[in-house]
Amino acid sequence: MDRVLLTTKDDFSHEHILAVVKKEYFAVLVKDFCSPESLKRAQEELSSYRAREQSTVDSDFWRLGFPYSEITDEATRRKYHDEAQPSMARLRKIFAPYASPEDELRLALDERWPSGAELMRVNGEKCFVGVARFQGNNVDLVPHSDRVERFLPEGYQARLQAQLSTNIYVDIPDVGGELEMWDIELDEEEYQRRVGDRAYGIDRAELPEPTVVVKPEPGDLALLNPRLIHAVRPSSDATRITIGSFIGYLGEDRPLVYWS
Repeated sequence: MDRVLLTTKDDFSHEHILAVVKKEYFAVLVKDFCSPESLKRAQEELSSYRAREQSTVDSDFWRLGFPYSEITDEATRRKYHDEAQPSMARLRKIFAPYASPEDELRLALDERWPSGAELMRVNGEKCFVGVARFQGNNVDLVPHSDRVERFLPEGYQARLQAQLSTNIYVDIPDVGGELEMWDIELDEEEYQRRVGDRAYGIDRAELPEPTVVVKPEPGDLALLNPRLIHAVRPSSDATRITIGSFIGYLGEDRPLVYWS
């Protein structure tokens, strides 16, 4: 855990974000980011939410909201932007009368980053943020990395200097569900070679033991560098529920941007 920085919601600051950007730490774990009231609301509403949809990347996973990583062509790109605002409103409604944890994160980023934070825009269109993911029993989120450049329109320049990832933990199983991180960042050509014909990710057998293993608790928020190889161990007794987003770093004097 020496590569994971622990903090609280009150103490979370722009310096924690920079620590992950500069790779001084693998991750920052913000304890008890969710209030007990909003966490209870999230657990009750999301665990019983029936309108969730299967991921088009891996049908073992279910989600609320259409993420950028499922864009495959211009039709799905249009679907993503068309559903962005309704999906954010739907998540907000689920948490009413409490603020959604994703909205609280957006406020924290805007207030604590010197230049503020805002929704990412791609060719002038706003992105969606706040995808809820459901990882059921014995489902393995295999080792992988995340790069938004894989899904951006051809010729579009994101100008990101770093990409970060956040997960707000709603439900964590008693057994399994640990976040694994490796001190490995592959260039895109090598990563795609290792993915091969898989839907996503690489074979665990090709990797050493993870450098860091973290078991978050419900209500925690993790901020990490998703361009490092990372994974989530299968759950064996409950569904793991998270609300996730990405953060784009464009420089210390520029606003952060975020999307899912």
